[in-house]
Amino acid sequence: MKYAAIPYTDLVASPICLGTSPIGSRLKEEESFRLLDLFVELGGNFLDSSHNYADWACEVKSISEKTIGKWMKARGNRSRIIVGTKGACPSGERFFRLTRDEIMHDLHGSLQNLQTDCIDLYWLHRDDPTVPVEQILEILLDAADAGKIRHFACSNWSLPRIREAQSIAAEKGKPGFCASQIMWSLAQPNTDNMSDKTIVVMDEETKRYHAEAGMAQVPFSSQAGGFFGGRYNREDAGEGRKPTSVGKVYFNETNFGRLDRVREVASRLNASPSEVALAYLFAQPFPVFPIIGSHTPEQLTDSCKAGDLRLDERTALYLETGRLE
Repeated sequence: MKYAAIPYTDLVASPICLGTSPIGSRLKEEESFRLLDLFVELGGNFLDSSHNYADWACEVKSISEKTIGKWMKARGNRSRIIVGTKGACPSGERFFRLTRDEIMHDLHGSLQNLQTDCIDLYWLHRDDPTVPVEQILEILLDAADAGKIRHFACSNWSLPRIREAQSIAAEKGKPGFCASQIMWSLAQPNTDNMSDKTIVVMDEETKRYHAEAGMAQVPFSSQAGGFFGGRYNREDAGEGRKPTSVGKVYFNETNFGRLDRVREVASRLNASPSEVALAYLFAQPFPVFPIIGSHTPEQLTDSCKAGDLRLDERTALYLETGRLE
């Protein structure tokens, strides 16, 4: 894969980031180890986890982090892996958790689960707009000064709050967020059908900000739930058809048009539609490291091929708009 530096950090990451929600839960330990081994064999070094992955699917809390920690220890590869994990995670008792005690509770738990002294990239899973940004930054900077995290970033933060955080950090002469993680793919989601209204979705203003600031984007749902993977067609959205979860979020005429063009470009480039849809994200004027969701070696291999595929600006525009300019 064509590695790239994450701006404002000393991290050089694979362009594909492996999402690890199923690690240790849907995929048991042996299967998880095999998938992680394959990711490394394919050139991957960038993992995305969370302190609460996958508490909804496993009795063992933080099973994703714990499995990754076991794997790194067994393989002796901690120094070669960029570990990103999220704290300030929503819980059943309290959705927004951005007090010092809550952030540090999650951080110390993650350090223990991952069997490491320092986390490379620490994400805040959500924002709480009622908490002053300066107060949140102070907690993260203290953790960085203590050597517990190397760099920090934000997940599902609105653009105004990101701008405020970066401005405050600059005024203090301190590092701010090095990256943002929001929902983004070639497909345009039907936001009215999304149950979690705290999820932030990419828009044109946010794209402009990333281009101006040179800030990395590490999008989740980068494959639109497999919308471009070959399982879905216009006929699936026909009258009388019961929509799947993917259908509710992604079935619309804009996306079916993009699906047609993805297949056309994939055929021309001798690539899979999934590769082309991911490669669209690389054709941006700022660094993008899409998070993929893979449960099988075949899915992982196909997705990682996109790490070598680059589209020119004209092709990316065609995929998105249908225009050739």
